[in-house]
Amino acid sequence: MPDTGSTPSFNSGQSQTLRFARYVISVPPGHQADAIEWPGDPPDAATDFVTVESARISEAEFRSGVVDVKGNGRSVRLFVHGYNNNYQESVYRLAQIAEDASDNRVAVLFAWPSKASALSYGADKSAALASTDGLAKTIRILTEPPDAQIAVLAHSMGGWLTIETLAKMNRDRRRAVLERFSNVALAAPDIDVVEMVRQLDIIGRLPRPLTLLVSRDDRALALSGIISGGRRVGADDVHDPWVQAAAKRYGVRVIDISGLRTADSFRHGRFTAMVALYSKFQRQIENPLAKRYAGPGVFVFNTATSTLDRIDR
Repeated sequence: MPDTGSTPSFNSGQSQTLRFARYVISVPPGHQADAIEWPGDPPDAATDFVTVESARISEAEFRSGVVDVKGNGRSVRLFVHGYNNNYQESVYRLAQIAEDASDNRVAVLFAWPSKASALSYGADKSAALASTDGLAKTIRILTEPPDAQIAVLAHSMGGWLTIETLAKMNRDRRRAVLERFSNVALAAPDIDVVEMVRQLDIIGRLPRPLTLLVSRDDRALALSGIISGGRRVGADDVHDPWVQAAAKRYGVRVIDISGLRTADSFRHGRFTAMVALYSKFQRQIENPLAKRYAGPGVFVFNTATSTLDRIDR
C-alpha cells in the first residue's frame, strides 16, 4: 500500500491495485561494485546513493517510459526482490544493479509487499503469492511494444513469485508473452525442488534457457528448508547427476556461483557481485559458435576468468 506523504513510497500492506512511481537515483563517483553506499543524515551525493527525484506516475506514463520515440519497446531489466526486503532497500538494490551492469537497460522494479522481517517468512510467502496477478500485468505491459527486450532478474522468494507467475500465464494461454523474454534469471531461488519441477512441466522450455544461480552453502536457503521443508533449488549441487539430468530435460542453465565473495553472512546475496561481471560471460553463452556454452546445462562460475566452466556432458 502507498505511504501517506508527498514522496512516493510503499509499506507492507497489500492492495489489489497496481501502482507506479518513478525515481532518479544519484550514484556516488567512488561507487564500489556490489555495494550500496547508503545515505547518511543528511545524504551526500559525493559519497552516497541519493534519491534526486521521485514521483507517482500513472499507468499511461509508465507505458510511455518503456518505449522509444518510435513506439518500439526499449531494453528493460525487470527486477523482483526477495524475502525480508523493504521498499527502499529494493529501490536502491536495483539502482546498484543497473549501475554495475552498465548495459543501459531501463530499470523496472516489481515491488511486492514484504514485511521486511526475518520472522515473517510465512507472511511474506502469502504476500508473494497474492502478487502474481500484479507481476503478470507488469510483464504484459512490458512485452506489448514491438521489439521489446525484457530481461527478468528475480531473487530468493522473488524467484518463487516469478516462476508461479510464469506458470499461471502459461495456463491462462499467454504463452506468446513468455516467448518475448530475452533472459530469465532466478538468483538463489527459494523454491522447493519438487514444486519447481511441477512448474517447469507447466511452463515448458523457454526460447532461451532459464538461468538458475545457485550456491550449496547458502545459509538463508538452509534455514528456509527447515522452516518450510524440502530441498531448495537455490542450494542445488551442480555435481549431482539428478540436477544435471533435470537441467537438460527442462532446458535450464544452472550456474554455481559459490566461488564469489560476499559480505553477506548468510551467503544469500552473491548474485549482486555477479552483475558487474555478466557482460564478460554473456558473450560466451550467446556465441553461436560456442555450442558447449550456449544451451542448457550445468556450469561453475570461474571467478579467476569471469567465465563459465561446463561440468556436465
